[in-house]
Amino acid sequence: TLATEDRTFYSNSGIDVGGILRAAIANYQHHQIQQGGSTISQQLIKQVYIGSNAPNDIQRKMKEAILAIELNREYSKNQILEMYLNTIFYGSQTYGIEAAARSYFQTNAHDLSLGQAAMLAGLPQAPTRYNPVVNLASAKQRQAQVLAAMVGEKFITAAEAQAAYAVKLQVFSPVTKFEAPYFVDYVLKTLAREHNIRSDDQRGYRVYTSLDLNLQHKAEQIVHEQIAQKGNFYNFHDAALVSMDPKTGEVLAMVGGDNYNRPGGQFNFAYDVARPPGSSFKIFTYTAAIESRKVNMMSPVLDAAMVFPTGGDGPGYMSGYAKYIPLNYDRRFHGTLPLKMVMGNSLNIPALKVELRTGIPAVVDMAHRLGLTCLGEPCDKPRPPDTYGMSLTLGAYPVRLADMATAASTLATLGVRHREAPILSIKDGLGRAVYTYDPKTVEYRAVDPSVAFIIASIMSDDRNRCMSFGCHGDLTLPGRHVAAKTGTTNDFKDNWTVGFTPSLATAVWVGNPDNKPLSHNSTGIVGAAPIWHKFMTQALAGKPDEWYSSVPAGIHQIGQNYFLTGTENLPNTLAQPWPLCKLPANYSPYNLTYSQITVDGVYCVINAPKPPPAPTPSPAPSPTPDCLPGVPLPPGQCKPHD
Repeated sequence: TLATEDRTFYSNSGIDVGGILRAAIANYQHHQIQQGGSTISQQLIKQVYIGSNAPNDIQRKMKEAILAIELNREYSKNQILEMYLNTIFYGSQTYGIEAAARSYFQTNAHDLSLGQAAMLAGLPQAPTRYNPVVNLASAKQRQAQVLAAMVGEKFITAAEAQAAYAVKLQVFSPVTKFEAPYFVDYVLKTLAREHNIRSDDQRGYRVYTSLDLNLQHKAEQIVHEQIAQKGNFYNFHDAALVSMDPKTGEVLAMVGGDNYNRPGGQFNFAYDVARPPGSSFKIFTYTAAIESRKVNMMSPVLDAAMVFPTGGDGPGYMSGYAKYIPLNYDRRFHGTLPLKMVMGNSLNIPALKVELRTGIPAVVDMAHRLGLTCLGEPCDKPRPPDTYGMSLTLGAYPVRLADMATAASTLATLGVRHREAPILSIKDGLGRAVYTYDPKTVEYRAVDPSVAFIIASIMSDDRNRCMSFGCHGDLTLPGRHVAAKTGTTNDFKDNWTVGFTPSLATAVWVGNPDNKPLSHNSTGIVGAAPIWHKFMTQALAGKPDEWYSSVPAGIHQIGQNYFLTGTENLPNTLAQPWPLCKLPANYSPYNLTYSQITVDGVYCVINAPKPPPAPTPSPAPSPTPDCLPGVPLPPGQCKPHD
């Protein structure tokens, strides 16, 4: 390298005056930059400080020269040479001599032969032109030039040069194979967006991430095994997972799909793609409802037929939609149940009642506060809260999986939100800190601890969901306190499970890249929950059970139930029949105003017809079919549904 790039390296002050004069004469004769005259110190300055994309003009060269002199005053020659060799670009996505040695010759830098070292030393001048994989003839020609320069500097003899050149080198095609490819893509986008560091930047940055490779490997294996074992039967062929440390926001594991290298496999379903979350969105509805103090966890809610005069996407979009008849998953009605049970059993009609009594704008606000950056709209064009329709609580509007993990993390910390943090620190080519993540500087309180504690209590009590999901299923972890919620879209295209402990929050999505529905009425408890359960079990193995040591202030505990102080005895408004709309007998659902479909600001209903009969279940092949509530079957003969 010294013979090729900087013959006076150990004697110059950081610049080669003779080289600069020769370059200046050539540049003057051609009226543009023709020769560089750059020393290794100047090249390092260009890599680390200035960047390879800076204008190639006199001003830049002068800046390089000044900084190169300063560099030589601060560091020894050997330190400068080491920094240069560790940051220089050798082509094929390899930076540094060690990476180049392993990539091209599958050996370590200190084990390179003379011929191999000479070939690599010739690459930085033109990495593509002299790439031995794609242009071996040019690479050999450049190797000869490097060996001749070494003879000229008396580093080697002519005989040694001739012998090295005669050796036929085995060159390996570099394989771009790296750990956690979806996470790497996510980090690269974060670097560009938040730090203005692009993937082609050659300034030698070292980026230290939050990824826990042990957890990452577990996540990838569990996702792959679930798809391999159940994917064909249930017709799901992709899945994603995001796991975070709630106390810091650090992203510990990210799986954006089952196979990054397949055609179209680069779409990151953990971050880049938004999907409807189904009933997992009810987390935001019930959190907003508890905060509103209009309900408590024991508020009775009537689960009965409701028919709205029209559907649609909010007050500004109500006209032009037919009647809306919401149904529970099992197409049954369960009478009056406490709020904690209608949430735990994921009943749709009670969720709509709670949402409408709380107010859709309040639910939207809660979703954004807990962690959703996008909610059915481009992130750069948020929509007004009052333009969302009542299907919001049923998860009709797409969200990002990473955002759902953030929301779970916010509840896990009892309301303290941290942004997603994939990057812990960044250092420049000289090892100096450019960025250091400090969670304390970005955290803020999104919701009161008392509200988050009540929601966590509801989600962690397995008795609240036994009616629909069965007890002791995949939403529980034996011997541990854990909060969890599933989600399934009405068209069975998306499966979700979101859950947390105080130290680990994980969100899982299962579906298909082509948006095809899953088969056999596959729900979140069938597709996503097993992935979530296995990952959380393995990730927490060997760690003690962790839950909240005390009840937050502002809560009145009665038995095993928790109430915001002053909300213990609320009116049972949700147990009463819903207000009827005041409409003419010959009304049309396609031409209604907002005032006609509300009573005192709450969506009203019309006389409810009998619900459609449940379809006759057809025999399904193994594996086990979904359970129907109220139909006792021996354990293992059916799978609880969502």
